[in-house]
Amino acid sequence: MTARRIVQVQAAIAFICSVVFFLVSRSAGTSAVLASGCVLLPTMYYAWIQARTLNATRILLHGVLKMMLTLVMVAVCIVTVGIEPMGFFVTFAALQLGYFAGKQDAGQGQLSELRRNYNG
Repeated sequence: MTARRIVQVQAAIAFICSVVFFLVSRSAGTSAVLASGCVLLPTMYYAWIQARTLNATRILLHGVLKMMLTLVMVAVCIVTVGIEPMGFFVTFAALQLGYFAGKQDAGQGQLSELRRNYNG
């Protein structure tokens, strides 16, 4: 459930950043959409893998693959597309913070469930 929640939080952040940066300029909005893809696609892949295996080694290897895929996608966007730095990197940073927000929300739900089960 945690990985799915992180993807949901990041998708919401991506949408908000993209709309805001499109209001600023078209190139900033396009860069925000590209940054969203660079983060969301590898995260969705990792969430899908994490939901299908309990093997710690496999999860770790796919985590490393996720980071490498993110870096390659960022490099391709920077080199080939010619991004607008403010839109791209602010969105990228905001999406990275989405990991913490998603984890915090999921943790609160798990804590509430544990309290409910304990109190009977």
